[in-house]
Amino acid sequence: MEIMLPPDLESYVDRSVRRGAFSSASELIQEAVRRKMEEDAWMEEKVLEAEDSELSPLTREDLKSVRDLIRQPRATRAS
Repeated sequence: MEIMLPPDLESYVDRSVRRGAFSSASELIQEAVRRKMEEDAWMEEKVLEAEDSELSPLTREDLKSVRDLIRQPRATRAS
């Protein structure tokens, strides 16, 4: 797999590796992907908790919209 980064992100990765925060660019990218996976799982868990809660002010349709937004690719989200 080859990943292309814009110059600012590539510089950040290079600086992070040079200062020893990560042993390689691959290690930093792996950690970023793991964190994104954890974030997605946490958000899904919170949506499920809200669906099961009688105290949530959100309707099931509201929660479906939240879930759909989370799953939507960032490039297609409205700003």
